[in-house]
Amino acid sequence: MKQDQTESSSAPQQLEELLIQADEIEWRPKSLKGVYEKMLWRNAETHASVALIKFDKGAGIPEPHAHDSNQMMYCLSGRYEYIRTGLMLTPGTFYCNPRGSVHGPTLAHEETVLLEIYDGPHYAKMPSWYTDEQDAR
Repeated sequence: MKQDQTESSSAPQQLEELLIQADEIEWRPKSLKGVYEKMLWRNAETHASVALIKFDKGAGIPEPHAHDSNQMMYCLSGRYEYIRTGLMLTPGTFYCNPRGSVHGPTLAHEETVLLEIYDGPHYAKMPSWYTDEQDAR
């Protein structure tokens, strides 16, 4: 299983067939309390990624922010609110946030699991709410 190809090469990275049993991956705590991830796939060249993100009840992103790529999320469980707009993700909902669009803060009203996809890098620089660079790539 290759999750992150880091070999240097002038040739473009080839996507390889991949099968992961996500239930067998441990949740990695992020440096923002109450937020965890299971990285399913990441392209080391483009920084595109696919991950499961879990928020404990009461956790969320504390400030408005924007991303350096398109962010797509599918809610698997829970209730996750974009406080400023009142937009609520519930099981079965899909959300697409275009590159550069300011959104947040957010709040998980109950434990929430989201499938999160980025088509490029998450942030140009690490947001203030993270203390670990790995959480913002």
